[in-house]
Amino acid sequence: MKMRKVRFLLCLLLGLSLLAGLLAGCGKQEETTAADKDAQTAEEDHSLEDVQKAGKLVVGVEGTYPPFTYHDDAGDLVGFDIEVAKAVAEKLGVEAEFVESGWDSLLAGVDSGRLDTVINEVGISEEREEKYDFSDPYFYIQSQVVVKSDNDSIHSEEDLDGKKVATNVTNIHVPWYESKGAEVVSIDTSGEAADMLLSDRVDFISFNTVILADYLKEHPEAPMKVAFAVPDSEEQIAIPVRKGETALLDAINQALKELRDDGTLAGISDSYFSHDYTKSAAEE
Repeated sequence: MKMRKVRFLLCLLLGLSLLAGLLAGCGKQEETTAADKDAQTAEEDHSLEDVQKAGKLVVGVEGTYPPFTYHDDAGDLVGFDIEVAKAVAEKLGVEAEFVESGWDSLLAGVDSGRLDTVINEVGISEEREEKYDFSDPYFYIQSQVVVKSDNDSIHSEEDLDGKKVATNVTNIHVPWYESKGAEVVSIDTSGEAADMLLSDRVDFISFNTVILADYLKEHPEAPMKVAFAVPDSEEQIAIPVRKGETALLDAINQALKELRDDGTLAGISDSYFSHDYTKSAAEE
């Protein structure tokens, strides 16, 4: 009877010893696997190397979105984003190769690997950040309250009460204007809004920085000015890459920094918009 108990205890101890060994082995295997995965991920980030080996940065653009990406009278692809892309590619030591496509398919081209990136006024959003890594912003768009040059009655949001604004009813800032006591007069085009302002049928219009710059470029004599910017309306434009392409993203950020520091970005913006929109309003 005692012998059976001894055998049972020996078997139990042997079983526990084997189980402990197995558990320890599993733990080591999990640690090794995690380390291997990290090393594998680091090894597989050949994004910058692949671009430099190919000698080109493949950039998706619409080609139909002036003044950012469009064709001039000679049929050449030009625009603010085209020049930015060429400048970034040059800093990477390669050329920019442009692939034109509809907006809805541009980011899908990045997903599939057909494109390295999209440089076509891509705004940073929480939804997009779930799928892509974004560079530092290189352009900022802000909504503005625009009045006639001789208007001295509107300087801030407190002055909008009882005033009329000409804007499209789909403008996301309509509720904000209405909350400030402004009366919204619906229009269909930016040209129509400008006409209503200049003919004194409304007190102000709602133009973002790009629309205003484009309008004044076509109508440099138009007597209008910016009264103030709509609070919290600034949109950040940046360059997206696939998640995990850290080497390429770092190189793009370094390129943008150098282009910002040497005045290249500001110069490109000024040539298209007569203003530097490559800095946040908070920096000005």
